[in-house]
Amino acid sequence: MRFGRRSVLVGVGIVLAVLVGAFAIVLDGSSSETSDSAAVAPARPMPAIGESSGAQEKGGAGSDARASDGAPGVPVGGVQRDLVRTAQLTVEVPEPVAAVRQVRTATTVAGGFVTEEQSGDSGSRMVLRVPADALDRLIDEIAGYGRVTQRHSQVVDATEQLVDLDSRVASQTASVARVRTLLSEAADLGDVISIESELAQREAELDSLTRRLAALRDQVALSTLTLDLRGPAAVPPPPAEVPAPGFLDGLAAGWAGLRAIGAAAATVVGFLLPFAPVLGAAVALWWAGRRMLRVRRMPAPVGVGGRSGPGSEGES
Repeated sequence: MRFGRRSVLVGVGIVLAVLVGAFAIVLDGSSSETSDSAAVAPARPMPAIGESSGAQEKGGAGSDARASDGAPGVPVGGVQRDLVRTAQLTVEVPEPVAAVRQVRTATTVAGGFVTEEQSGDSGSRMVLRVPADALDRLIDEIAGYGRVTQRHSQVVDATEQLVDLDSRVASQTASVARVRTLLSEAADLGDVISIESELAQREAELDSLTRRLAALRDQVALSTLTLDLRGPAAVPPPPAEVPAPGFLDGLAAGWAGLRAIGAAAATVVGFLLPFAPVLGAAVALWWAGRRMLRVRRMPAPVGVGGRSGPGSEGES
């Protein structure tokens, strides 16, 4: 029994010794890997002569700040945005004709031109095309000619449309070039006709895309300003003073009332006049019938020298 207990204790001791040795080996391996990685890692580059690490840190921070804020007129990310700007302006001016001349001069100085003009005595309506960077300055100048009654502006971002059209134009141009190459290498008449038809279709699509791209670029480059120049509103005259009514006014009102009554009476008489013969004939028939009834109801007349009635024949 003692031998068995001693054997168990020895075995447990051996197992513990093996575990401790394995744990020590693992710790030694991890420390060696750490030292190797530290030795392999590259050293930090030294600053150039005349520069300090603090200056480099300041410069890096400044460049990051500039990159995040973006340059003036350029949005974040360094992408130039293409904007289509339009505006509407209504100005009340003392002299519309002189104001139109001033607007023409200011538009020409700003590098723009007038595309539409409708002038009249009460004002003028003009459509101006000016460079996008001169639109605000021109609006402020025209607003100084008089009193601004309405002012609106719209901005549309056309960057994605321009990028898409540019890509499609480039792709279509390459496609047209490939079809032309195939046409130059075609020998069969049927192939030539088929390739020419395909080339004409692709060239038409390329022309359409090119025109759309040119129109969109024109809208981005030149902003549109719709201008209404109106003259001063006419001031209504003051109401005239009405004198108090007098005797003549009452007489005129009475005469007007009498004329109105006479006209109404004449109208009634004129309306009843066509019915007069019919009413007369009806009255005559009624009177004749009544007379006949009276005659029938009257007693018979008494004879001369005698008396009519029962018992008259027996008397002598």
